[in-house]
Amino acid sequence: MDGFGIALSGLRAASAGLAVQANNVANLQSDGFRAKRVAFVAEPGGGVRAQGAPEDPAPGVPGASNVDLASEAVQGMGFDLMYKANLKVLKAEDERLKATLDLKA
Repeated sequence: MDGFGIALSGLRAASAGLAVQANNVANLQSDGFRAKRVAFVAEPGGGVRAQGAPEDPAPGVPGASNVDLASEAVQGMGFDLMYKANLKVLKAEDERLKATLDLKA
C-alpha cells in the first residue's frame, strides 16, 4: 500500500474511533449502557482498519452506564491527534509526488 492509502486508512480508523467515542458520550446518562472501545487491526500491506467495537469490561454503577467522561475526553484527544498525524502524512506524500513529477519534467 502506498503512503496515500496508509494515511487514508488511518483517517478512516480515526473517524470510526470518534464515532464510537461520540456514541459513548451521547449515552452517558442511559441506564445500563455499556461503553464500547474500537479495536484496530494492522493491514498486511500497511495501514490500519477499525474492526468492531467490543464492550468495555470496566465495571459501572449497577443500573447506570459504565461511561467515564474523563476517559472519553482523553480518547477523543487521541483520535484527534491520530487524524492530524494522518493529514500530515497525506500532505508529505503530496509534496513528495509533486517533487518527483518536477524531476521528470
